[in-house]
Amino acid sequence: MSNIRQEMKKGLFWTALDKYSGQIIGIVISMILARLLTPYDYGVVATASVLLGFLSIFTSAGIGPAIIQRNDLSQDDLNNIFTFSIILGLVIGSVSFGSSWVIADFYGTPLLTPVIQILSVGLFFGTINMVPAALMSKNKRFKEMATRSLAFQVLFGVIGIISAFLGAGVYALVCPQIFASLCTFLYNNHFYPVRISSRFHVEPIKRIISFSSFVFLSEFTNYFARNLDKLIIGKTISANALGYYEKSYRLMQMPLNNVSSVIYPVLQPIMTSLQNDMKEMSTKYAKIVSIIASVGFPIAVILYFTGQEIMVVMFGEVWLPAVPTFKILALSIPTMLICNPNGAIFLSCNASKQMFYVTIINTCLTVIGFIVAAVFGGTIEAIAWGWTGSGILATFNSYFQLYVLVMHQSLIPVLKSLIKPVINACILIVVYMLYDILMPSSWFMIAHLILKCVLGLMIVLSFLRCTNQFDVIAFAKSRIK
Repeated sequence: MSNIRQEMKKGLFWTALDKYSGQIIGIVISMILARLLTPYDYGVVATASVLLGFLSIFTSAGIGPAIIQRNDLSQDDLNNIFTFSIILGLVIGSVSFGSSWVIADFYGTPLLTPVIQILSVGLFFGTINMVPAALMSKNKRFKEMATRSLAFQVLFGVIGIISAFLGAGVYALVCPQIFASLCTFLYNNHFYPVRISSRFHVEPIKRIISFSSFVFLSEFTNYFARNLDKLIIGKTISANALGYYEKSYRLMQMPLNNVSSVIYPVLQPIMTSLQNDMKEMSTKYAKIVSIIASVGFPIAVILYFTGQEIMVVMFGEVWLPAVPTFKILALSIPTMLICNPNGAIFLSCNASKQMFYVTIINTCLTVIGFIVAAVFGGTIEAIAWGWTGSGILATFNSYFQLYVLVMHQSLIPVLKSLIKPVINACILIVVYMLYDILMPSSWFMIAHLILKCVLGLMIVLSFLRCTNQFDVIAFAKSRIK
């Protein structure tokens, strides 16, 4: 038990170091590139990335998680799977490369042709990296993975900055990705070498397909919910508008990913022990939802009222048109945060089939929201409202299915858990509205940003302390000890 605990601590440490250090490095690189490149450059790459992201679903096919899950795969099996990944990568890469002219013509953007062709090469390297990357994770090489990730992020980030400074334009965003994909494969394959099998057999593929197929179906369904907004903007509005939207979306995702990545990995192992006591599980999860909401609602308000300052300080005034979209997307953070962990609870309840049904319904809601926004709005702000509105409906659907249909419990405890976080958010809204009225707009943006963030943090911590939701002082002391 102690060995497992130590491995868990070590894995969490290196994963957290990789994630949060990489986040800081990524922000710095993004701030510099945003001042050297145009929204149009980002829009072109976003359009190409969305399309190649769809193809990448087929290249992964859930093989990586299946390798991690199975303990009966021999080296010969791994070589056969690796050979299959090469064949798969060549096929998908060729399809992507060959369709680049058609896609560029469809969007009316000739620059998409070379961009897609270059990224197709990275698609191939990403595919053949599946097996060695899975073996790195399976054997808990978290330190090596973190070191690799941070080193490559700095190296190829610097290369991208130098390229952008020298006038490479959109290629400063795509070319470093190709070299990063190649070097990542070589690095992983150094630790866990796999070779092309001289006698290729499909039997190992058949053995993992039952597990990988469900992962594939989930990724395939989620793809449309995550990317349809970008496809619509790229086709019906412009690449320039997509650049603004993409920057807003990525900025909104930062707090979303950071909070979710801390909670989600540990949720299923803990809650699974309560799978025979649905009432207790529903009560425990309602408390967890309250904690998540206590973070999510204040973050949404703070980002909404600091949107302009964040955009200008981080990326420059050229990105000011993205501010309204960012503010709208920020409003979706609370629902996204409290909805994301539901997958782990469905699995804890042995309700994977119901989880898949929920994913399909939520995807349909999101698609309908985007289509309505595109038809009746036709702006990136309308698309952002489509995302936010559909997120509220999807959250309600997820909790109704989870609590009422799976756990057979009432939704009232969950609704009660949201009362205090909503009150906290309302207090923040009033304070920030008074701030905007009283404080002079002639101040430097960075001064406004610092003051608003400090003010918001003080209000949130004070509210949590006064309402006994979370003993901040006790928690801080425990971390110091």
